[in-house]
Amino acid sequence: MFLSRHTAKILVVICAAVWIACAMNPYDLEAWMLEQLALLLALLVLVWCVRRQVRFSTADKVAIATLFIAHSLGTHFTYSLTPYDQFFQDLCGFSLNELGGWSRNQYDRFVHLLYGVCMAMPVARVLVQTLDVGFFASRFLAFHLVISTSALYELLEWAAASLFGGDLGELYLGTQGDAWDAQADIALAGVGQLAVYAVHAAFNMHRKGTVR
Repeated sequence: MFLSRHTAKILVVICAAVWIACAMNPYDLEAWMLEQLALLLALLVLVWCVRRQVRFSTADKVAIATLFIAHSLGTHFTYSLTPYDQFFQDLCGFSLNELGGWSRNQYDRFVHLLYGVCMAMPVARVLVQTLDVGFFASRFLAFHLVISTSALYELLEWAAASLFGGDLGELYLGTQGDAWDAQADIALAGVGQLAVYAVHAAFNMHRKGTVR
């Protein structure tokens, strides 16, 4: 009950602590500052949701905080250099890259997938409460909104990289030599979101069958 009543406050404190820690001595200060634009836009959207009195579930709040933390870590190290593989080796004794047969740093892929997973239900909930749409319409519109914002983010990355160029542009863009980096990132956001909807639908069907 305590967690349910104070979830938002607890998560805000955790996210603020992580952000402050990640703001200290980032790998590249200019790249870190560019990455804060995404956080600023996200915070503006959250403020709008609060002013519209959108009611998020506890799971929604945890999902939003998880994405915030993952992005903050990526901005500290830069996405293409985040040492997730070393972390797993230290923690679990095995390499994720070797297990997956990956030659590139996959942290940016992971966060784009996480974007779809974490935003699936919160975005649908916002649409239900602000536009008064039904179950299927909310998910249909939410899917397209997540995909379109993913594409917009890739366009902004490209524009910033073209504007600043050099090492800063390369760090911010983080393609790591993959010509299809943007398309893969957008697709992963969509896959993550559809996976959440599929699991949610299967859970609801199972629950209805159990009730009967």
